[in-house]
Amino acid sequence: MIKRGVLILISFLALSSAAAQETTSDHPTESACPFIKIEPERLADLNIPRFGNAIFCANGEMTVTGGHTSGFIPTATAEYYKDGKWHLLQMVYPHDTGCSVLLKSGKVLLAGGYEKNLGIGQTHAVEMYDPQSHTFDGFGCMEQKRTQFTGLELDSGHVVLSGNWYHDDAIELFDGEASFTFVKDVSTQRNFPHIFQIAKDDAIFFSSTDIKGNTLDTIIIDRLKGEPFTHPLFDVWKPLFIPLNQRSDDSFIGNKEAGQYAYLFPVKDKEGQVAIAKCEGMDFSLLPTDYPVPMFFQEGRILYYSQVLTDKKAHRGYMLGTDDRLSETNRHYILCIDYNQSPATLTLYYTDPTAEMHNTTPMLTPDGNLMLAGGKIQLNASGNFRPSSAVFLFRFGSEAEGLPIWVMILSLLVGFIAVSCIIYLFVYKKRNPVIEEQTSESASASRELFQRICRLMDEERLYLNSELKVSDISQRLGTNKRYVSDCIKLHKGCAFSYFVNTYRIEYAKQLLRQNPEKKMTTISWESGFANDTTFFRTFKAFTNMTPKEWLSQND
Repeated sequence: MIKRGVLILISFLALSSAAAQETTSDHPTESACPFIKIEPERLADLNIPRFGNAIFCANGEMTVTGGHTSGFIPTATAEYYKDGKWHLLQMVYPHDTGCSVLLKSGKVLLAGGYEKNLGIGQTHAVEMYDPQSHTFDGFGCMEQKRTQFTGLELDSGHVVLSGNWYHDDAIELFDGEASFTFVKDVSTQRNFPHIFQIAKDDAIFFSSTDIKGNTLDTIIIDRLKGEPFTHPLFDVWKPLFIPLNQRSDDSFIGNKEAGQYAYLFPVKDKEGQVAIAKCEGMDFSLLPTDYPVPMFFQEGRILYYSQVLTDKKAHRGYMLGTDDRLSETNRHYILCIDYNQSPATLTLYYTDPTAEMHNTTPMLTPDGNLMLAGGKIQLNASGNFRPSSAVFLFRFGSEAEGLPIWVMILSLLVGFIAVSCIIYLFVYKKRNPVIEEQTSESASASRELFQRICRLMDEERLYLNSELKVSDISQRLGTNKRYVSDCIKLHKGCAFSYFVNTYRIEYAKQLLRQNPEKKMTTISWESGFANDTTFFRTFKAFTNMTPKEWLSQND
């Protein structure tokens, strides 16, 4: 019976492996960061196409509020997702590109937004959403009329607000009940600022753009209870401009009970390279990562457009991107940051090109999944006139809740079989040496497969093909591409793209030694790289030197 259980478990694991997502190996890039293809799940469409809306989880329900609909017309409607469909609600005000703050009380503060159609003007409008009763209460107005701004609730229950678009900026405070009061002027007029809490009742404010969208040369950081200051990190790295509604609490990685206030946010240098920065109190630093943030996929550049959304339970952050070109169909990218590792590990997930999925503010669900609801085709003005009603879910988190009963039963069965296998392996192993023989045979088969992969690379130099995919290797060896990927990871501890690039870099070194007069473009092409940018980035990542620097030391 136990032997049969072992066979069932092996069969089940084989089926699970075959159904798993493909790895990045199919698409070599300039970075060794793993690339994994992901298929989003299409959920029921919104009742109303919208963009500039807020999205949040309140009372366990994913909810979208306000924004504008087709024709760039503000819509004073909201929708919450329950029982597989969206339920429409009437709001008091539209809050098109306004601000949303999830309060400790369980209610949601909604404020500001464009005053008119076509994204014109600003408003003072404020209302409170009660997710228990699904009702909205317009109760007052802000001290300053605003749109494209940010809010953050402090430990005291007060909410600080700052930022604006084509109107004066200032810092004001909501008392948590009914009134808004002016606090202080800002040193820099800002659009969509980051607001990070640095102490129980203190916060800082900074952004990379002013109220007219101009890039700020000097990043000055304002403080709620203190003087403005600067930080050397921003001499090289500027905060990445995020043209969407954001909530700073969604990027929190600290521990408020312990008095640790820390956040992650994206930054960019003058060359356009994106990195992840950490703010802890009044200190800023780059988050060490195992690979640079990938900026290219195949021949296209990736445009990152969201804040870092953090899953505090999984110690994982997500940042979204899309193809950096105006197109009816785009790939979407999700950079996964396991920030609890040292250095943090990066993985880039990508979709097939699609006309359905649009750019919009992402939301992390309680289960650790990512939701996109509504949005526009591209981050330009024309997309505002025809927003989407599509909703997509990217499954990254635990799916234990809500699973069909048969899946739960199967999971329990697999768990029972696994325990039986452990007992069998460790209690009866001496009486059943066949198990040891099977394990030995499996390891031997893996070693043999890896030797065949290396032989293929050494003898036929497949790495010189700039479009080499893991499926090309598996077809030549008559095996499953998943086995090839797993075998490389087991024996080399890296993804397929990194493995291939080790061969390309060694071959490039050989060409540099033998033909130092050759142009670098020729070396790049002959070594199997798709373009010069990929070659230079990869060479420096492997050697910590440019090709010319390496040649001067090894000539």
